[in-house]
Amino acid sequence: MATATLDENDVVRAFHAITRSALAHARAEGLLTADELETADVDVQVAGPSLALFFAALSARGNPPSITSPDASFALTSTNCPAPFASAFKLWQTSVPKIQSFPLDARHDLALVLCDKPAESSPLRLDVARTAADLKGIALEILQRRTFQDRFQADFQAALDSARPRRSGESQRARTTYEPPPMYSEGEPTEETKRAYGHIATGRYSDSSEENARVAAAEQPGLENLSLIRETLYSALADVFVETPSIRQMLSRGPEWSAKAFFAATCLAIVEVALSRINRHGVRAVDLGRTSPKVIGLNETPTHLRPFLSRLIEVSQALRALADADDARAVQEATEGVEQLTPPKLDRLKERLAKGIGAEETLSSARSSVDGEVAGLANAINTLALGMSALPAFRERQAQAFQILVSVTSL
Repeated sequence: MATATLDENDVVRAFHAITRSALAHARAEGLLTADELETADVDVQVAGPSLALFFAALSARGNPPSITSPDASFALTSTNCPAPFASAFKLWQTSVPKIQSFPLDARHDLALVLCDKPAESSPLRLDVARTAADLKGIALEILQRRTFQDRFQADFQAALDSARPRRSGESQRARTTYEPPPMYSEGEPTEETKRAYGHIATGRYSDSSEENARVAAAEQPGLENLSLIRETLYSALADVFVETPSIRQMLSRGPEWSAKAFFAATCLAIVEVALSRINRHGVRAVDLGRTSPKVIGLNETPTHLRPFLSRLIEVSQALRALADADDARAVQEATEGVEQLTPPKLDRLKERLAKGIGAEETLSSARSSVDGEVAGLANAINTLALGMSALPAFRERQAQAFQILVSVTSL
């Protein structure tokens, strides 16, 4: 008799219960501070589900591993796992034996790395670093699900409420500032959206918000440059939608998948821009129909946004190195007469960004040291895309840009 597949909603509710417990435990152990839970920046957002996966691994039982829900109403196993969670659950299962075999100091280092804190051991064990990358990769996919985003604020708040007041006599309840990304929805294409699509596709976009940005730029140096960087990234979305059928197919699966489709498209747009418009000096912006600097560097960016641009430049350098290594290997294999060439790492990276964990294995059946490089870079790009959604200048445009592209490409 076949085992019945668990209801997705039951699995989601159980995972949030584990996440709340993990965040509260991290707060109690000093892995995360109350201030970090309040601000809930992107690294802390990744830490939440990562820690949940870590603590779930410590309590997992069986071979292959399974995990019992906090209320003991069910156990999630290989045979009853809902299909949308299968790839992530399989990767989590491979991490369980490693995590359970780690000594206490390695487990503590793993928890610190998951919270984006420096490990106490130096150098960090390679298996700990690899396990952290795997758990963060799963966490980033979880963060892209709309059902998780809608409940995540309550998880942060529960962790804050579980802690004692930070100062003697403090009575005001601490509140997290986490907000889920904007909703992404389809709509019937209108003449307005068609015109806007043309502007996005050609990198020429101007509306009242941009006019306001030009006015505000006089008072806030660097704001206009931020708008240029934003439009440069969003201009690549049009090509991504046209060239990536899997993203359009994802949208056809319903509203729950819209957020995932947006993040996948944004990640691929980052790759496109990073390879074609970014170097160590900064970003070569698109032409918005007015005089603009050829390259926008750190000095031309608002101070509080320089870490974002720095990460963008780091990702660009890593992608270029990956592409160069692919080219060198292809030349070497062709020279040696290799019949079946090694799939380019860059292709595997794009496959993973577009379709999620496990997708890149269709291009290479065996996991190898290459996977660590691909996984680490995929995590960096996904984290960057997640961080973009938290920046006000990006939030105000991303839902609009996405809806325009969805409307027109659905024609």
